[in-house]
Amino acid sequence: MNGKGDKWRGGWNQKYASNFDSIFKRKKTMEKIYIFDVDGTLTPSRQKMTKEFREFFEQWALKNKFYLVTGSDLPKLQEQMNGMEIHSDGIFTCCGNQFWQSDPAVHPKHCDLVYENEFKPPQNLLTYLSEELRMSDYHYRGGNHIEDRGSMLNFSIVGRDCSYEDRIDYFEWDKTSGERKRIAKHIRNEWSELDAVIGGQISIDIYPKGMDKSQVLDIIKQDRIIKSNQYIFIGDRIEGGGNDYPLAQLMDRTKNCNWYQTESSKQTQEILEKMNE
Repeated sequence: MNGKGDKWRGGWNQKYASNFDSIFKRKKTMEKIYIFDVDGTLTPSRQKMTKEFREFFEQWALKNKFYLVTGSDLPKLQEQMNGMEIHSDGIFTCCGNQFWQSDPAVHPKHCDLVYENEFKPPQNLLTYLSEELRMSDYHYRGGNHIEDRGSMLNFSIVGRDCSYEDRIDYFEWDKTSGERKRIAKHIRNEWSELDAVIGGQISIDIYPKGMDKSQVLDIIKQDRIIKSNQYIFIGDRIEGGGNDYPLAQLMDRTKNCNWYQTESSKQTQEILEKMNE
């Protein structure tokens, strides 16, 4: 049974799904549904999944159900996941503002867009970001600083086209300067309808309030036919007001939900192995 709704004569409906265990006298068990951030959780920041973790995750994915949620767009996610995304039940990009489902039967990288929230950033916000880019004390600009992804805006002083070494350098500099926290706070104060959160190592994610990663939980619940599930989220930007925080905060208020903060794919593997003991 794959939960697609047409496997039984007479069709599949929620009433039947809710009584499935009692009808067949099965002991009711909670199915674990995993939700993963990508950057810094399953892969190094903006890098491909490591060979060691890929070997583990490929076997793990065959036995578990999971969704991906990232601030990046689909091509960046596919580049980082290196083919592992096809094992997921769904892919949320742009902080949950786009929902995709893989269809490897068409092409290994083919995904169908299920829904998309549109966001048109106000011109005065773009002007402000350009001014911050010009005035920042950080010494280097790598290019691709204001990226409009259609559903959200991504802003980076050092630029998304910077080298890995420059990425790490800015990340360490930002820890001391607090530049991203200051800019994000200013955006939230000046544009009351918007939210701005730390994304990854070098950027800020900007979108309308409520259009953050927390929105994926209800979508995932709607995507599951049998509702008695346990939902587990693993992300590296939960603490400190990062872009994983809204989803973790919602899970704190929701039954049968747990979240885990991770620092690397190695730690993510340790968390998963411990849960499967």
